[in-house]
Amino acid sequence: MTLAFTLFIAGVLTILLPCILPLIPIVLGVSIAGRSKWRPLLTVMGMVVSFVGFSFLLLVVLNQFVEFADYMRIATYYVLFLFGVGFMTSNKTLQLIGAVLGGFFFQEKGWIVVTIAQTIGAIAMELGTKVATYIQQFGSNVQQKTRGELGENNPFTAFVMGLTMGLVWVPCAGPALGFAFTLVREQPGPMAALYLSAYALGTAVPLIIIGYGGQAAVHSVRALSKYSGRIKQVAGAMLILTAVAFNFDTFMKLQIWLLENTSFGNLGVDIESRLFGEPVEDSSSISADSMKLPNLPKITRAPEFTGLGTWFNSEPLTMEGLKGKVVLVDFWTYSCINCIRTLPYIEGYWDKFKDKPFVLIGVHTPEFVFEKSEKNVADAIAKHGLTYPIVQDNDFGTWRAFANRYWPAKYLIDAEGYIRYTHFGEGAYEETDLAIQSLLKEIGVEVSGETLETEASSGGKNKTPETYLGSRSWPTLQNAKGNPSDETISYEAPARLEMHKYALVGDWQLMDEERQTLMSDAGEIRMKFLGSEINLVLGLAEGATPAEIDVEVDGKKTKTFTVDFHDSYNLFTGEYGEHEITLTVRGKGLEGYAFTFGAN
Repeated sequence: MTLAFTLFIAGVLTILLPCILPLIPIVLGVSIAGRSKWRPLLTVMGMVVSFVGFSFLLLVVLNQFVEFADYMRIATYYVLFLFGVGFMTSNKTLQLIGAVLGGFFFQEKGWIVVTIAQTIGAIAMELGTKVATYIQQFGSNVQQKTRGELGENNPFTAFVMGLTMGLVWVPCAGPALGFAFTLVREQPGPMAALYLSAYALGTAVPLIIIGYGGQAAVHSVRALSKYSGRIKQVAGAMLILTAVAFNFDTFMKLQIWLLENTSFGNLGVDIESRLFGEPVEDSSSISADSMKLPNLPKITRAPEFTGLGTWFNSEPLTMEGLKGKVVLVDFWTYSCINCIRTLPYIEGYWDKFKDKPFVLIGVHTPEFVFEKSEKNVADAIAKHGLTYPIVQDNDFGTWRAFANRYWPAKYLIDAEGYIRYTHFGEGAYEETDLAIQSLLKEIGVEVSGETLETEASSGGKNKTPETYLGSRSWPTLQNAKGNPSDETISYEAPARLEMHKYALVGDWQLMDEERQTLMSDAGEIRMKFLGSEINLVLGLAEGATPAEIDVEVDGKKTKTFTVDFHDSYNLFTGEYGEHEITLTVRGKGLEGYAFTFGAN
């Protein structure tokens, strides 16, 4: 039940992510189109039912019917469009024109399909009123007498509209939803249904609030009563625009723009990532001159590619055949916004290193059934201008071989076939660039020039990337002694700190490869960073007493605080620039997890 509750919270947090945007106009449009108090609730409940139901249908029952799933996706846009037309006008001629225009959503499937869709749409618009009247009579017999007529004014229509939402919505591929989908795909049953429902119900909570808020704002104002017909037309226009936006990927483009140009979405992603323990980064560019090539530990031997399908931009490749070359494997899927944002950098690695003994392989593992379509993947490759080898992993064979859990995920493999570096989520683009250079240098290949992020940066202030005190960011521990181990190590302060590096002083032990624990009575954590803010996630080992920490920034003591529970502690907020911070710790058992930075 703890996991179900966590998924529920992750669903609630979806309101903080740009991927919720497509649902808001639908919920608002349907809610304000009538006065029934049931409309917002039924709309959102319809979304929950269809999201859970269609997820099982598409991921389990129709797993191999890729083309059918694609038709269902477009048909849902069309249904949404027809509802909007019905809301806007009762004129039969205009409804018929709307049905014909909406049929062009299927244009990519050919003119025969367009014509069939237009015919079905026209029939649906013509018969809609008669069917509605029949259902109304059925409802009257069951519920005695219903108020209003079925159609745009009946709450049952709100539930039907909600059913379309579960198909048109493509949620952000965070760790919570990724886990739920994996469970549905591999262990379909009551528990998978419970977890997926928990996520959907969490998403429903803020949407219900939005629906009732919009309905109250419109219908509680008496002055607006005489405009009820116009309000319904506005709702119809919202649905039509939403359907068109879905069909032309406008929502996807808007979400990407918001993520790249605003802070909208970062809070939700950060909280969800902490709940599920996934390190998702969004780091800005840093100067290559300030970092040395890392000495990367051997993590494990890379598995062979398994169960792969169609290859793009290349003949089929194998890990065995790539021995002697550095290999970067990138797991992605074309509807994942986080994946899309990384693609310019992935293509940048290929442009920079393709003339070296280096191979980049994009493993396209679908989150949704329609992403299994070879044509859809080919279109996405062309759309984003990707020229490196890409292969479809529709059956999750290679995904499971790598024990992967996330979109996007990078695995960097050396010439001997060992995984030497991993990164999950966005960010750390320069760190990845330096890791590639390091493995190329091991086989005698030198790479000159700026690191990728300096070349690909799209603007904004630079800052030090998120830095973990575990094995993931081991190259940034300036006074590290060898590869990561679980032994207690005595560290001494370096003569000077390099930019974007940290150092430990005292006796520290790496625990679970994710945190450093102070084993002596006193110690220090030092960091040289670029930015205007620095935070550090701290906690206490089991049985440890609260620890006192003195903070010194650029040689001046700024604060003292106590660590008595796990939390992210703000260490400094001030002028943007290069700073050196020293934490003097008094208290055995203090645990340090990760630095984060701001640049305002």
